[in-house]
Amino acid sequence: MLKKYKLKTKIWDLLVCFIASIVVLFPYFHSGVLHSGVDMSFHLSRVYDLEQNLKHGYIFSYLSTYSFNQLGMPINMVYGFLPLYPLAVGTLLLKNPVTGIYLGIWCIVFASMLISYWIGKKFWVNNRQKSLIFSFIYVLSAYNFSWLFKTFDLGQASGYVFLPMVVYGTYSIFYREKKEWYLLALGMTAVIYCHILSVMMYSVVVFLLLIIAAFTAKRFFENLRYVILAVIFTLFTTSFFWVNLITVYSKTDILTTKLGGFSSAGTNLGDAFLNALNNNGSIGPMIFIITIIGFILWKKQNVEMRIIGIIGTTFFVATTTIFDFAWNFLTKTPVVMLQWPGRLLCISNFFLSIFVTETFFRIIKNLEESSIRYYVLLISVSLLSISGTYTFLNTSLNQDVINYAPSLSKQLPFSNYQVNSKRGYLFLVKGFNTGVGSIDYWPRKAVKYANDLRNHEAILNNRVIKINPLSVHDGVIYKINIKKVAKKIDLPFLNYNLNYTITVNGKKVSSFETKRGSIGLIIHRGENTVKIVYKPTILTRLVMMINWISIFMLLLVAWLARFKKNSED
Repeated sequence: MLKKYKLKTKIWDLLVCFIASIVVLFPYFHSGVLHSGVDMSFHLSRVYDLEQNLKHGYIFSYLSTYSFNQLGMPINMVYGFLPLYPLAVGTLLLKNPVTGIYLGIWCIVFASMLISYWIGKKFWVNNRQKSLIFSFIYVLSAYNFSWLFKTFDLGQASGYVFLPMVVYGTYSIFYREKKEWYLLALGMTAVIYCHILSVMMYSVVVFLLLIIAAFTAKRFFENLRYVILAVIFTLFTTSFFWVNLITVYSKTDILTTKLGGFSSAGTNLGDAFLNALNNNGSIGPMIFIITIIGFILWKKQNVEMRIIGIIGTTFFVATTTIFDFAWNFLTKTPVVMLQWPGRLLCISNFFLSIFVTETFFRIIKNLEESSIRYYVLLISVSLLSISGTYTFLNTSLNQDVINYAPSLSKQLPFSNYQVNSKRGYLFLVKGFNTGVGSIDYWPRKAVKYANDLRNHEAILNNRVIKINPLSVHDGVIYKINIKKVAKKIDLPFLNYNLNYTITVNGKKVSSFETKRGSIGLIIHRGENTVKIVYKPTILTRLVMMINWISIFMLLLVAWLARFKKNSED
């Protein structure tokens, strides 16, 4: 009877998350429009490239050859690719790519709600009410939706899904009898395959928890071995990513993403308060107001919640000019890779979501599952999220519509645009691309020739000719007709000194690097079919195998731990 009841409640909770995720995203589906977040062109180009590879039977590609001007950028070798799959599958299944993109985003939101609820039940020891409220507050927050839609930073928004696993996995090692170190490893593995900058931020959180545990937890050094075990497993489960990253950066002088200025956070404390209250890319009014109430009820909070509230508030203040004294000292450190301190709001939002959940239960005592007040809370959070959505959609109506093929003479807007058709979507992802990230990860020497390369201009004995690439998996094919003797040609395909296989009319040929940082070779008179394809090395394939075996072993450990728990129950 008890097992049937538990199964029934699990199904009900899943259904609640399912319905809520659909309801809050319905306005986006109904609008039928993708509104430009700053990073939208970058991530949609990656999604389109993966969609085309999936369409041709390949589940992964090393080079981007269907998008990003078809220049062979190794983006998936240096940037997490996990969040691309739900969106790529969505666009593959549905005729309307706008709907397909929103379907993929819905999958991310729904998965995030389930993970947050699951981790909440662990933290609050099977308290379904607190777990579900935390899931709603954390996932449907103004901050999370701002990154998903207003900024369209698919990488950071997806990495945010796994932050609860990272934090609870670390917490359980020192404060719970069951040491669920594998959650730390699984969570960090997923984050690495989503967004490398989030790894830096979440590592800071783990380090902070270690410091707190060193002073408050029993048998700290004895339990530290579980953290080390999680780190070792994570290195193996992400070895494929690290080997690819090192391979690209060790062989070519790469232009990295533009670094931001860390000398100042740029946001005054008063403005940060207003941003929160106005739903302007911050933690949102509900979390902000209930946090204040939580501090008013400070004496009623237990020690654990006080620490959580302090951590969340500290990271919130750290995104303001109050912390400029610290940021000035960090301008010459790797921390500047975060680009600006505002990213740290993700950590603040997480800890304050926990603090706010607990504060709700301090305010409304004896909140039962059947209580109307419980469902009013869930509905209120959803309505706040929907309200913010309509504000965003209504204020974006006048954005420029992408309805023309971009070119060197008529480029697409850098930001503040909208896509409302398949035609416009294809213009954005396949056309002349000068948007955010379009030259990130280029060979540094190629940047000065950016427009020539984007325009598919080849150089044949000092004469410029335009050639159209035919995109294939991890490569391109060019058709070139030479009327005279053999000549050198500088192709519009970036050279990263990787393991390329280059053929002319089916025969392997050698190549050289040109002054433009592209691939050059010699072709002969007549019709020439030039094919450039990247082939992963034996080492890369071996590491990929090790990577998958490690993931399987980690999942097996997690399953055995759950199986043991069920047996004990």
